[in-house]
This record gives sequence, structure tokens and C-alpha cells, in this order.
Amino acid sequence: MFGNILIASTYKGICYMGFSDNKQIAFSELENRFPKATFIEQTDQIQQDALKVHTHDWNRINCIKLHLKGTDFQLKVWEALLKIPTGNLTTYGTIAKVIQKPKAARAVGTAIGNNPIAFLIPCHRVIQSTGALGGYMWGTTRKTAIIGWEASKIEASNITV
Repeated sequence: MFGNILIASTYKGICYMGFSDNKQIAFSELENRFPKATFIEQTDQIQQDALKVHTHDWNRINCIKLHLKGTDFQLKVWEALLKIPTGNLTTYGTIAKVIQKPKAARAVGTAIGNNPIAFLIPCHRVIQSTGALGGYMWGTTRKTAIIGWEASKIEASNITV
């Protein structure tokens, strides 16, 4: 829907989900992120469930098991991202306040930039306080498309006949 997506998982859950326009580069980035891992190319149930949420039913996100590794600060930021409702946007500063670090907006931006699970941990819903999109690991064109797609899903669900 937004391009090719690479999903990696452990027996505990999804540990990486990223968009890619080049399979070889994507695998290289995955190997750099997890240098001690053994990679087996296959699709398991955890990954299939993540794809279903990604393409069909965002409300089932709580059914997806995630296997995250990060600092305490990063984990708090990523947890806060999971609470942003579909179709809504927030700012780096607001996330900083939510995690009770009101002066840490830049650090929040860095933690968001290290988010290993695209789309499922919705870093695309965070924008600058000026209203500008800000960065996105997989490009601002893709970020704009995802935000627009989510907004259209919300608008469509509010239509009554």
C-alpha cells in the first residue's frame, strides 16, 4: 500500500518493520540493526497478523506482539506513540509532556527516529509544533500518504447513509 515492507520477528514478537524500495538494502540495514541475529527468510503468523493490521484493521494493533529493545526513554516515547488515535496528529513537544519530560522535545524526536517498527508504532503521526511534517525515516512523501490514508479511513467510517 505504501511500498514494499520488511517485517522481522523473534519468537517474542515483531522486532522490526520498515518500508523499503530495495530488498538488498533493506536486508543490509536489518543486519546492521541486529548484527548477532540469524536470519531466516520466511513468513510466520506474527508477521501475517502485522500485515493484516497494516492493511485492513488498525484497531487490532493490541493483538500484535512487539519485541522492542531500547533505552527506558525510547520505550516510553514508543509507548506514548501507541496511544495516538488513528487519524490524529501530535507534536514532539506534546509527546515530551506526556512522558513527563516537557523540555525533551528534541530527544523525543531522536527516539522517534530510532523507532524500529514503522507504521505499527505510529511515528508518522508526530509533526513539528509549526505544523510542518518533520522528518520520517522512509521519506516525507510516504509520511504524507500514510497520514492522508488514515484520515480518509476515519472520514469514511463517519459517513452514514
